[in-house]
Amino acid sequence: MKLKIIMITAMLLLSGCATVSNETRIPALVKSGFYEGERYEIRRRLIDGPSGAYEQTSVVYKGLARTCVFDSPNDCESTAERLIEEYDEMFF
Repeated sequence: MKLKIIMITAMLLLSGCATVSNETRIPALVKSGFYEGERYEIRRRLIDGPSGAYEQTSVVYKGLARTCVFDSPNDCESTAERLIEEYDEMFF
């Protein structure tokens, strides 16, 4: 949990002085489990910061976003499942 807070804080600080130079959005579906068939989006951004360019990948569901590791098997899908569950808990 502490690592998430540190990562979010670092991203916010970096985004304050960085610009998005390229953004790609990839539509996706949850493939299995309780949320099977739910649609979400994988957003990949190339960000130019003061220390150079870096890539950020996020899962987006109904306006909420959480970072994921695109090259790690199933990381974005499992992040999407947690994000969908979090969204459901906000309203039920």
